[in-house]
Amino acid sequence: MKWSLSVRLFRQLLAGQLLMTALVIFIAAAALLIAATEYFQTRLQHDRDLLIQELHWDDGKLDIHQDVLPPIFVTPLSGHYFQLDWHGQVISSPSLQNLNLPGVAQPEEHGEHWSWRSSELDEHLYVLTQTLTIKGQEVELRIAEDMLPVVSLFGQAFLKLMLFLLAAMWAVFAWQRRHMRQVLLPFSAISEELRRLGQQEIERLNTPDMKELAPLVNEVNQLGDRMQERLVRARLASGNLSHSLKTPLAILNNRLDELDGDTETLLEAKAQIQRINQLIDNEMKRARIAGLMSQADRLDLHGLLQELIASMIKLYPGVDIRLSEAAMPGYPGDREDMFELLGNLLDNACKWANHRIHVTLTHADGDLIIRIEDDGPGEPEPQLDGLHRPGLRLDEQTSGYGLGLAIVADIISQYQGDLRFRNGSCLGGLEVEVRLPR
Repeated sequence: MKWSLSVRLFRQLLAGQLLMTALVIFIAAAALLIAATEYFQTRLQHDRDLLIQELHWDDGKLDIHQDVLPPIFVTPLSGHYFQLDWHGQVISSPSLQNLNLPGVAQPEEHGEHWSWRSSELDEHLYVLTQTLTIKGQEVELRIAEDMLPVVSLFGQAFLKLMLFLLAAMWAVFAWQRRHMRQVLLPFSAISEELRRLGQQEIERLNTPDMKELAPLVNEVNQLGDRMQERLVRARLASGNLSHSLKTPLAILNNRLDELDGDTETLLEAKAQIQRINQLIDNEMKRARIAGLMSQADRLDLHGLLQELIASMIKLYPGVDIRLSEAAMPGYPGDREDMFELLGNLLDNACKWANHRIHVTLTHADGDLIIRIEDDGPGEPEPQLDGLHRPGLRLDEQTSGYGLGLAIVADIISQYQGDLRFRNGSCLGGLEVEVRLPR
């Protein structure tokens, strides 16, 4: 299964950013809650201290100076309330309007007890419940404040903080994505250079500045150099071996010519020597097949076809050969390969054509397409189906034809191309289609 390095890195960066932002938002929310709670408690503790200062005993009863109470405890339903309970005597703030103030019913200790309560007016009250000892008497104090307005302010502040963090996260992610693309540029450059190397526009990959990629590029260049060296050595060894064999064969053929008589044995020996020479020629031609990865220049197929057609017209003056082609750049192939491929196919077409041959040179889906059509008799369908087998010849009964389909099939296989035959061409004979990747 194929996967993209850039997409995977972007996903991991986004996941990391989201996780970090969620963690920051959680910490910010916790810190904001703690700060808000401390703020609420400080306000209620301040109000409690003011009330304690105004408490006094009058004829053995608990009382408070109403005229010195802060306005927030006097204004009806102001959201600030208190309530004192001493042995059934209840003193409430005028702001409470005779309503009951919820709180902790019976605090177990004399410390501060904090709780959130809803009032009868659906107010969101933060209540401080505490049992005080005043002149040896225990008094239960409840003091509360409607924190809904303050909570709303804190909520707005938290929302703004969250939006700011999200915007910051998006800005950081955008910067990281841009930086990541710049980091991955050497990979794109190497991919483009590999494409150009495959099309033989360059001979080697440039060493990138990224240290992590430099060893890989060096290995690819060394591999290409070794393959080129092996190809050269293989061609040289094949040529040397062929020439070494040809010399004794030529001597042997001359000795047979010097022998008297024209016996069947001599004729058979000469035929076998001629057959061996032909096999040597075939292998030498196979050794010259370079393929797309040879360091050949881009080939002008138009000029090559014009040269081949001119030669075929001289060899077969009774055949009219026409060329149709579309505009296209040079092909990244070896000249000897294409000369061998097209020469064999054109020679075969000329031998079997009656009068006309049509050669078409086009391209589609990035492939080079060569079609050669003739007005000859074509091939029987059973034999046509077997022409795809490497080594089978179209002209086994026609003398003078070189390699037939053996070298043609080898060249097309080396170029990872495709070879097809069909009867009923536009001219009525055989159509040969060669498709080669560019």
